[in-house]
Amino acid sequence: MRYDADLAIKKAIAVLRKYNTRNPWLLGRCLPNVVVTPNDLGENILGYTITDRKFSIININAQTDEATSNSVLSHEIGHALLTRNTGANYFYRNARVAAVGSDEFIANCFMFQFMFGNRGLINPMNRNKILADYGLPRWMDRYFDLIDQEDPDD
Repeated sequence: MRYDADLAIKKAIAVLRKYNTRNPWLLGRCLPNVVVTPNDLGENILGYTITDRKFSIININAQTDEATSNSVLSHEIGHALLTRNTGANYFYRNARVAAVGSDEFIANCFMFQFMFGNRGLINPMNRNKILADYGLPRWMDRYFDLIDQEDPDD
């Protein structure tokens, strides 16, 4: 296992199969013990998850565009499903590179598989545009190399 990247990727694939949606807002409504609420979180915080026992509350910044809120919510759902023992996890606009194996790394792996995985190979020339479109920092391009990109229908 690659410092739990494989676990996060397998979980995202299982969630996609079970709920048959890549819409994180719809998924958030389907998941038991998860509540998603949009709030004004200011300029720098895009979202965060608070977990208490077996219940997760995900707050998403209502001041972001749809694509950014989708990516952040996908990341926060990763926390709700995979890093439940950590208390609060924040997604900052100016986030630094996540250390391999950290809770942020695991949630990022989940997010990338959930949003971009199993749709066919993503051309490396398009990665920066995709990241910009979803409001994600450029350093996250490394996650494209970790996810399962093969289209299962091929």
